[in-house]
Amino acid sequence: MYSKLLAPLLIVEILRGRTSEDSPMCQSDIQKELERTYGLSLSRNTISSHIATLLEHYPDNLGFRERVRVQSDGAKQTTITGLFWIHDFSEAEIRFLGDGAMSAPLPQTQKRELLDKLASLNPQSGVSTLKNVVSADARKERTVVNRLLINIGTLDQAIAQKKRIRFLWGRCAPEGKTLVLKPTNHMSEVDPRQIITSGGHYYLLATYPSNAEKIFHFRIDVLFDIELTDVRMSTPATKQELTDYQQKHFMMFRGGSNATIRVRNTDPALLRVFDAFGVHAHVIACNREFVDLRVKANLNAMRYWIKQNSDSIEALAPQELRCQLAKDAQTMLAQYTRNNP
Repeated sequence: MYSKLLAPLLIVEILRGRTSEDSPMCQSDIQKELERTYGLSLSRNTISSHIATLLEHYPDNLGFRERVRVQSDGAKQTTITGLFWIHDFSEAEIRFLGDGAMSAPLPQTQKRELLDKLASLNPQSGVSTLKNVVSADARKERTVVNRLLINIGTLDQAIAQKKRIRFLWGRCAPEGKTLVLKPTNHMSEVDPRQIITSGGHYYLLATYPSNAEKIFHFRIDVLFDIELTDVRMSTPATKQELTDYQQKHFMMFRGGSNATIRVRNTDPALLRVFDAFGVHAHVIACNREFVDLRVKANLNAMRYWIKQNSDSIEALAPQELRCQLAKDAQTMLAQYTRNNP
């Protein structure tokens, strides 16, 4: 049996765990829940008094719906018809965070623990929102995951302390029936600038000590034995330079150039362009059938991206990109028109 002195806190607990803006609770339901869950029997007037006090103490967290009645004498009376807790995260935001958690390179048990924590941010809708969120990479190798997490932690520390790092490169080689990633003897020293994600992978943006102006990127999960040095990094690249680099290397291939593409004037095709370039794709011509756009990206990325979307997108310039795509098409034609191996 709970003390009636705890009634205001218990009402908060009920509203926080069982209501949202889309699912308010009326005072009679609160009264029933107090008696059923906590064994407290309170009158409606007492509950109304507690709610009035809570509205004063929690103006940013406690929301309500009200109804205005016109009495027989013409006076207006306002009554509260439903109360709800205003959660810091909406249902859509929790789903977005849940999708991010499940796409992270973590063991499955740790992902489920994260989902449970996310669900608690909005107990009313969190559990139902996240129950169908699943991971597409359940078989990811545990050693790779552990190395990635350790590497990210070390890099975060280096970036915060503005320290130069050294690491061993990894290489992928066949071993038996699988490909295995192993460290090489090749040691590099770089100044770490920023950690980003692209295409489901984590990358480090960094500069070499000999040239602090040119940015490079490295797949974090293929780096071994990262350690901080006692040397402070050189003058860091600006946020704008790092942002520009990411826009030009949207598939994390080195190099950058202007390219002109022709896209079928359909919603699905144009959405593919927007997904890759956002507002940085500039329209230079348009008719009912096609839209010509100028984009800035590296040619290797453009080459692979256009091959993925060749049913709707054509490279118009530069000529070297068109020639490379033509060679790719000829190679594929030869592969798929010869007799089966």
